Amino acid sequence: MQAICARMNAMSLRAPKPFVAAKGLTSKANGIAAAPRPVLAQQKQQQQQPAALALQVVCADGPRGMKLKTRKAAAKRYKVTGSGKVVVRRAGKQHLNEKQSAKTKRNLGKMVSASESHKNLIRKCLPYAGIV
Repeated sequence: MQAICARMNAMSLRAPKPFVAAKGLTSKANGIAAAPRPVLAQQKQQQQQPAALALQVVCADGPRGMKLKTRKAAAKRYKVTGSGKVVVRRAGKQHLNEKQSAKTKRNLGKMVSASESHKNLIRKCLPYAGIV
């Protein structure tokens, strides 16, 4: 230890002095001790409450969890009408259509109602579509 002190003196390095508070800057002189403690406790509680409320999402129909994701593949295949019905394009128009008549090919391009058995699956894939 003495060797380290001798080296510090040789290099003219000094350890910092410990902090000493000024006599005129006491807490009573600044009025810090005059504040009632219950007020400080109330301020801490008020500061903690908004942080807790910010985490909670409140909707008109009650609190909810995370926002649900829309399956984009289903959103491209199925459309929901204004009345809440689900419509889908007919299958069978991609290829091998030479034998079909023009009327059949034309009808394959139209939209038809989705089957009732698929509605629950489609409803889960499109959570915000408003399917009736």
